[in-house]
Amino acid sequence: MKNQILLIVCFFALSTHFASAQEDSTARKYQTGMAIYGEFGLLSNKSFDAVRDKMMSLDVKPFESVMASIVLAKRLETRRWFSEARLILMNSTNYTKNKNDVKGYFGGIGIGMDAGPKLVSTKHWNVLIPIGYDLMLYRMMIKNNQSATLGQVVTTPSSFQSAKFYTGNINLHGGIGVDYKININGKCTDKLYISSKVSYQLPLLTNKKWKGDDVTVSDLPSFKPNQLYFQIGLIAFPKHDYRMWKGMHHRM
Repeated sequence: MKNQILLIVCFFALSTHFASAQEDSTARKYQTGMAIYGEFGLLSNKSFDAVRDKMMSLDVKPFESVMASIVLAKRLETRRWFSEARLILMNSTNYTKNKNDVKGYFGGIGIGMDAGPKLVSTKHWNVLIPIGYDLMLYRMMIKNNQSATLGQVVTTPSSFQSAKFYTGNINLHGGIGVDYKININGKCTDKLYISSKVSYQLPLLTNKKWKGDDVTVSDLPSFKPNQLYFQIGLIAFPKHDYRMWKGMHHRM
């Protein structure tokens, strides 16, 4: 609880500082880029493992234990600050040789925001303190991949439908990031970064129950994605006068 309170205080303090920094004339000279990241959980997560254990107890082949996401982001940065609007697409795969296994799948989608100061901003490096939040909706699905005749499907359709359950979280995160600046003079980009971040994520608000279309599951463990995450990807800053991006910048 103390760690959650500290992270919340730091988040709102940095958000206030960032807003006040926009009043500085130098802070208004910003650049816009687009990013794609891969994000991976580095530690085991007890709630994630508890959901998998529940599936195994019911003879359901669970999803893999690795938590991974693709993150699409819009980077906005000045010499001293940065912010990113995030779209998070989470998925945990399920590998099995037996096509007739009853399988469990786990995924999620969400939007979020990162913002913070640049501790270092040189020709080749940025060192960042990203603090932000994500609004996430998670889906768990149990799918029966068995073969059946058309008559069986018509007479007992419910036996061949996937069971889908949903839950939602508001997650806070904070950490440290490093950008390596590739100094290229590309045809369509001004700058290109190789970017990485390490951050710890804490759920601020968690829906403890998994819900389906017309049911609430009473014995399925709630999901709390608190753990350490590693993120790596590319950020491209397109040329404003390149015709592919020109209309996009006007729309922004």
